[in-house]
Amino acid sequence: MPFNDLGKNSSLKSGTGGGVANIITHVGVHTLTDPGTGTNANAGEATGGSPAYARQAVTFGTPSGGQVSNTGALTFDVPSGTYGFLTFWNASTGNTNNFLGYAPINGTVKGFGTVDTAGVTADAIQSAGHGLVDGDRVMVYNVFAESLPAGLTEGTIYFVVSSATDTFEVSLTSGGASVNITGSGELYFQKVIPETFGSQGQITVAVGALTLDATGI
Repeated sequence: MPFNDLGKNSSLKSGTGGGVANIITHVGVHTLTDPGTGTNANAGEATGGSPAYARQAVTFGTPSGGQVSNTGALTFDVPSGTYGFLTFWNASTGNTNNFLGYAPINGTVKGFGTVDTAGVTADAIQSAGHGLVDGDRVMVYNVFAESLPAGLTEGTIYFVVSSATDTFEVSLTSGGASVNITGSGELYFQKVIPETFGSQGQITVAVGALTLDATGI
């Protein structure tokens, strides 16, 4: 059920009411704990600090080509810690029926991958020109209604190992053994570059750096 650009842009639709971009009113910051996809986010949103952490209001521009980006920079004051995700909300506070989803911080490298019979044998994910290198961190997600390759878990942050131009493997530790993939399937991956602070700091999202992408529908 593919949509053309008009359909994709309408699903995002900012500035004229409706669409995902109008439902998301605030952005937050989460630790490396998977925020999940439930009605409420898993525990792990930043808290405390001086100045105190707070979600930031966000506005999006006009969708084009099935994508829409933030029109203003976002700056988050955060206490010491390691942060991996930007979370999407329709309220400035609270975590009851107002969580909408999340994206990895610095997750500009992304794409689709498959694992076929040969991939199961080699524990390798096939993805043409994926752009990942050994040591990168990635998350994998279920694609459409397809099954994630058995052995991989959605929401887990993996380390890339044994990367080649069109294939890569993942490990639970940096430079560690490849995860044993036991069944074929499809996936979507996105690179994660965590932000770590030894003391109070700031996470900044530049104008246009937060993109809602509907090109996969």
